[in-house]
Order: sequence, then structure tokens, then C-alpha cells
Amino acid sequence: MRRITRTDRSRTVAGGIGQERADAAEAVLADQQARATITVAGNALDVGDCRELLCMLGLDEQPSRAVRVSV
Repeated sequence: MRRITRTDRSRTVAGGIGQERADAAEAVLADQQARATITVAGNALDVGDCRELLCMLGLDEQPSRAVRVSV
């Protein structure tokens, strides 16, 4: 069976593009989660309601990094 090998250069280029896409996707996800959290907080009846709704949506964990959201 023939084995296909990649050069170091092809790994670097492909890995760089993949990493850029992953970073961009992570930034979009963080932005969407921040916006959803703000929306839930703005429409919650009280603190308990807000916590419960955020928990239901899986948004109750602290974000891994700060996200700037323009409102």
C-alpha cells in the first residue's frame, strides 16, 4: 500500500487556515452567546428567573474570555 506524506510546509499552511477558521468560529459563538445572555437578562422577571433561563439555554457558565458587544 502506498503511503502519502505531507511536507512540513503543507501542514503549516493548512493548519494555519484551519486555526484561523476555528478562531473566527469561536469569536462568532462567543458574540452570539453574549448577545443571548444580554437578551435573556433584559427580559427576565428577576434574578432567579434570569439564572433559570440562562441555565436552560446552557449559558450559565462564565465565558472563557471577555467579549465586547455593541448594543
